[in-house]
Amino acid sequence: MNLVDFTEHVVIRLHHTDAGGVVFYPRLFEIEQELFERWLEAGGLSLRQMLDGTLAPTPIVQCEGEYLIPLHVGDQLTAKLIGVEIGRSSYTLTWRFSIEEGVAMTSRTKRVAIDLSKGASVELPEELRRWLIDTQSRTATDA
Repeated sequence: MNLVDFTEHVVIRLHHTDAGGVVFYPRLFEIEQELFERWLEAGGLSLRQMLDGTLAPTPIVQCEGEYLIPLHVGDQLTAKLIGVEIGRSSYTLTWRFSIEEGVAMTSRTKRVAIDLSKGASVELPEELRRWLIDTQSRTATDA
């Protein structure tokens, strides 16, 4: 992931598409999840930390996708993180996926930090909050 502007190149593969040959709608969120994990790693964090309990996990509680241009196998996208919203226990990441013709799709996912043993939300871990604030400061002009 390019840390200057939080971009990543994505190629649409066969497994991203449906029988009609276009991106199957839930695949957007699979792509977003992979980008999310790369974004965490760029900040010195990892999904593994969330899974092993060293960092509060942040499951998705709300997701939105917008499909503007049909995408086919072989299409090359530029994915860009364009927005970060930070709450006490939650954060929202907005991604834009573009091809030469323009914006093809967007995604917006809200995640909430939780305590697995209590099943309740908790404040965002400080190291995650710092990474969110840093990211937010660098994406503020992109939304």
